Amino acid sequence: MKAAFIGGGSLRLLPIFRGIFATSPQVFENGEIRLIDLRKDRAEAVARGILACPEFASVKNCRVSVPDGLDDGLPGLDLVYITMGARTEPIESLARFMGAEYGYFSSDQLTVNGAFLSLRLGFTILNFARKMEKLCPNALMLLFPNPVSVYSHMVNTQTKIRALGICGGFSNHRVDLTRLCFGKEELDTGWDVVAAGVNHLSFILRGSYKGEDLYGSLLPRCLKDWKNPVDNGMDMPWCTLPWQTYAVRIALNGLYTCYEKYKTLIFSTELDGMAHLFLKDALDYQQFRFGDGKDYDPTGVYEDELKKINLHFDAFCEKSKHPENIDWNAPGDFALSKWDLTIPILRALAGLEPMRIVASRPNYGAVKDMPYEAPLEYSMDIYKDEIKPVEDLYIPSPFKGLISSLAEFQTLQSQALVAHDPQIFAHALEAYPVNQFSANRNEFFRKMFDLHKDFIDPVMFEARKFFED
Repeated sequence: MKAAFIGGGSLRLLPIFRGIFATSPQVFENGEIRLIDLRKDRAEAVARGILACPEFASVKNCRVSVPDGLDDGLPGLDLVYITMGARTEPIESLARFMGAEYGYFSSDQLTVNGAFLSLRLGFTILNFARKMEKLCPNALMLLFPNPVSVYSHMVNTQTKIRALGICGGFSNHRVDLTRLCFGKEELDTGWDVVAAGVNHLSFILRGSYKGEDLYGSLLPRCLKDWKNPVDNGMDMPWCTLPWQTYAVRIALNGLYTCYEKYKTLIFSTELDGMAHLFLKDALDYQQFRFGDGKDYDPTGVYEDELKKINLHFDAFCEKSKHPENIDWNAPGDFALSKWDLTIPILRALAGLEPMRIVASRPNYGAVKDMPYEAPLEYSMDIYKDEIKPVEDLYIPSPFKGLISSLAEFQTLQSQALVAHDPQIFAHALEAYPVNQFSANRNEFFRKMFDLHKDFIDPVMFEARKFFED
């Protein structure tokens, strides 16, 4: 396989490469890894880590390079993996405080703030796809940055490039269900489920655990007289901060409540998705973790965040120059990742084995009674060049209206990016199905535009006028 990783200086990549080399060295046998990043020094540090890690020795004839840009890095590829983020401080925190003030949960995906983030990265991703059409038209684009559903919809419907939006939810559900049913803090690969919805708010339609039917047998047995494992002594050694324990507690409460009320489970417990069902719980968590912002110092936070990021990268780059001193078994930036979704996806694309995943792409008729091009998340089987939806996908009652509204919200974001049209973006915000008829909704939107003014282009900022009283 020949693959380029845009955002190739990201510190999340080396652990993933180690996981690929350890489990599936054939993926990059006689292949190539290209790391593309505006900060070439950071991509070079990741490249040094790849070449020095102990697992790389098992990969036969793999070239690792750091091209100068897209024109050098894209020709002849099988895969383009994008791992970039648009979030930045203090904007992220200020948007969170503002959202809480007006009754909105804030995140980088299925929220109003997620829509504004799409204006910062969406045009760049569209440019990547246009370049791919010319230089590697048959390559698959894997999208990791949020909002992944907006970007995958945009690329699939407006270019000739195939794209999948991938998310940590695929691994998360294997932890969530293990906690819920067995009170254990571990990722268990015995779960086999089929899901459909939108990214961060999909629902498990059916499934099993090591052969036992999920809804017919396992859940009625395990959830009888259920008590939240967090309050029942479940060992969570990674939860060293109070907010981490809080997050797991309310996530499991949400899963249990959804099952008790609707006999349906949420696929993965990202809180920006669950907030559409349990808004008060999500806002309470956000308040508990971040506070109300009254003592927040934007300038100080920006300077501290920038300093922290630079020090982190500088330390990584310096370590990469002396691989003989690296402890490859220690946790951290050089550790080996076993469970990242990228690993089984690349195994499947390389033809090592078929893989069933849950990812974001346009519906294309996969999910019953939903618009043909709606940006949905659903179960699909992938193998080599084939992407095949699982049969009998639908949105369970009574969530069809909510999912339809959220899909429309993200469809309009995609269309606004492609058309570079502020009115369509305004329509996207209007379509967001939270507090739609509140008296201060327009005021909230105006303040969000003002907050992001320096980070979005002037044309799209014109959407603000649609919310003037």
